[in-house]
Amino acid sequence: MESLQESNPSAEFSLRQLSRPSVVPLWIFKGVLYYLSFIGPALLIFWARHWSIAALLAAAIMGYAFSGFVFLSLLILIKRLLIGPVQPTGWTTLESENGKRWCFAGLLTFIMIESCFRTMTSFISPLSTFYHKGMGGKIDGPLLLVMGARISDPWLVELGANVLVGSDAVILGHIGDGDRVFLGRVVIGEETVVGMRSVIFPDVRIGRNVRIGAGSVVVRGTMIPDGETWAGVPARRLHSKTLAAPAMSNAS
Repeated sequence: MESLQESNPSAEFSLRQLSRPSVVPLWIFKGVLYYLSFIGPALLIFWARHWSIAALLAAAIMGYAFSGFVFLSLLILIKRLLIGPVQPTGWTTLESENGKRWCFAGLLTFIMIESCFRTMTSFISPLSTFYHKGMGGKIDGPLLLVMGARISDPWLVELGANVLVGSDAVILGHIGDGDRVFLGRVVIGEETVVGMRSVIFPDVRIGRNVRIGAGSVVVRGTMIPDGETWAGVPARRLHSKTLAAPAMSNAS
């Protein structure tokens, strides 16, 4: 059963299951977050409503950027002050203390992904590293997430400098199975490229200067040495060094 789940990207535990009203009044919580994020810029624009159109447009753009910074900062503060650290405990139940922490931390990730500020945590945005480190990730340098890529459990991820994650790729720190969840750390070395639409499951270690081919699935428990190229479902080492360059190009 577990091997089938790990070879199928749809095995990602759906955070939408955690957004039921019986768990958290999510719509109220999100409303408060948006209110606190937008209230300052909204009041400024209202006060400056007699400015020229160009000035108002500039104020609106700056206000949006400021609101995004406040929104992400609130998520970070909630994770750090109210939820606390989530440990890579392996299999655990959602009723355990660590399981509950993961549930609520996962809700924050769900809120960010569904928000209008998601683009601020990807591509070349300076807030990308700020957000992922703030949520508990260990990131040694610049991080580049191409549009659509996401790190579902940043608190369980360690990334070296200059890691590139291709479009629509997913890095998971969890696997769901009914009322159980597996929580494991993902370690990726510097200068590594994760190809587009790849899936990295928890409890995975990837070395430096590694190339993961597009559409690959790196299953739980995999350890990839430095400088190798892996691809496939599940991912396997490719012997030909000439495939490293195409793997890098597939990241975009």
